[in-house]
Amino acid sequence: MRKFTLMILSLIVFYSIAFGFWLGFHQVFYLYNFLIIGSSCALGLGLWPVLPKRRRHLARKLCQALLGGYMFLGLGLGFVYVGFGMIQPENMQMEGFWFLLLAGVFAASVMHYAISKISGPFFFGRVWCGWGCWTAGVLDLLPWQRSPGRRPGWGLARYAMAGVSAGLVFLLVFAFHYTARATSGIVDLSGTHSLARVYQNLLDIPEFWWFVGGNVVYYAAGIGLAAALRDNRAFCKYLCPVTALLKVGARFSLLRIKARGACSGCGACDAACPMDVRISEYVRAGRRVTSTECILCMTCVTTCASNALGASFGFDIGRRERLRLHGERRSRVGAASGNCS
Repeated sequence: MRKFTLMILSLIVFYSIAFGFWLGFHQVFYLYNFLIIGSSCALGLGLWPVLPKRRRHLARKLCQALLGGYMFLGLGLGFVYVGFGMIQPENMQMEGFWFLLLAGVFAASVMHYAISKISGPFFFGRVWCGWGCWTAGVLDLLPWQRSPGRRPGWGLARYAMAGVSAGLVFLLVFAFHYTARATSGIVDLSGTHSLARVYQNLLDIPEFWWFVGGNVVYYAAGIGLAAALRDNRAFCKYLCPVTALLKVGARFSLLRIKARGACSGCGACDAACPMDVRISEYVRAGRRVTSTECILCMTCVTTCASNALGASFGFDIGRRERLRLHGERRSRVGAASGNCS
């Protein structure tokens, strides 16, 4: 049962939240929302250890498709509410989070950011980036899976993007009084809803365009940057504004990669890591991988021919980042497979 620890933990956490919120707030949405999320995570995490080593990346991709697909189609485009006789899109990007937070509305995007991107990283690091993000799920399908190395200093642009995102919302809210109330709305499918802002068509709702427009910008930037730098995860490294939130908790994460056996020194883990983390340096130093750039995609684990790596829970604080830089000679690849990006 030890290899199913993460699956069981995922079920316990999300199912507890589902029933706790349902009983506490008396809204059935919380029940099925977190049951869907928990089941999607558990399916991927449970499938991972039972698949052959070279196929384990498929479990992660399944989790990305299920979890990211639900976030995008169900919550972002609002189709999860069809059972309630309506469609209610919600901007699940960072701008939607700020709009709703400033309005004091505890909606889906606020819950998502609070759990996955603010509090969650203190326990599970940046696992969202590796297993759930719908943007990265598409970028992972691009052909440039072997990173050429990190561009020094470029990562600061992520913080600038986060500032621009928050600044835009604050400007609209406080200078132009453009609040969440002006963007939100529903398409009434049953004729029984009496909400103030009911639309006849999904395309008429501003929230829909905020979400779709944000994704168009993110995907265009992500695919363009990946092609230019020949690196699938270039967007995550240099432009993604959500990283500014994730890296705070990830510095104290309880879940990290750890050496569990003798390392052969082949360097395969370093060469295969999509985020350019020098896994072998942490191993040689006798430390867990405390880099806040680690997305727990488990590429290093499936790549290691010696089965020397695994995930573990513990307490330590991230210190100096150990990253492979662009232009440096690659470590010897050995048995690196590059399954996962």
